[in-house]
Amino acid sequence: MIRIKHILFFGVILFSSCEGLRSKEGKVQALQNQNQLSVANGDTLETGFWTYYGGVDGVSKSGSYTDGYKMGKWVYKMQADSISTTWRVVNEQGVKFNIPEHLKQINKVEPPVLFQADVDDNDENTYLILLRYNLKELKSSVYDYIYQYNESWKSNTEETLRSKEFKKFCFEGIEVFRAKVATERKSKYEATSYIFVVKDYLYDLTYKNAIGKSTAIDLEIFNDVLYSMECENVDLFDYNRKKYLKEENVEFKSNPIN
Repeated sequence: MIRIKHILFFGVILFSSCEGLRSKEGKVQALQNQNQLSVANGDTLETGFWTYYGGVDGVSKSGSYTDGYKMGKWVYKMQADSISTTWRVVNEQGVKFNIPEHLKQINKVEPPVLFQADVDDNDENTYLILLRYNLKELKSSVYDYIYQYNESWKSNTEETLRSKEFKKFCFEGIEVFRAKVATERKSKYEATSYIFVVKDYLYDLTYKNAIGKSTAIDLEIFNDVLYSMECENVDLFDYNRKKYLKEENVEFKSNPIN
């Protein structure tokens, strides 16, 4: 059985069709100049300069891709707020993904941690972390993992649980579990996670930040980390598979769901 130490949530990116452009000719030209696609090894990959509208709470964003990965400076906007961040690609033990500059990588980590980074805010309780478990070796399942996490709050003495929510989102070829957890220690925090399985490996990508500091733009950036992930040579969310097909609540019973 897996011992749970980290926490859960999820969100979905919606794409723009450049509706702000009024003429058909303008739309075509914008697609030619911005939204370019390439095909490599059977995958449809973004390349060149792209602009999106309608992300989490209406966040828009623009920047450049190289072979499906965000590279260099991207600008995120929401009403009067605007921030820019620089993206790079991380490749850790068979997992390749984007990471933004404001998440500072911790170099020395031990399994089940594949990657860990601190949020640049002088708060040791805020972070992004990627965990990986071999379910076959553990003789376990993703449902065991989520069940144990839910149960772990009954004995947690370090933080007080204020709220929690678990859901499952069905994408083409993969199920992604999410929960939103609000906790209180010295300050109030919100933790978000994406939980999914690829080739008998369970992945838990978790982001935790202080409530009041985590904005819709922060959540959009976290979503972008997930959607960039390639695990075990599987491109989980290529251009054609970034929208979920079905959403379900996760109900907990007295025993793990099998």
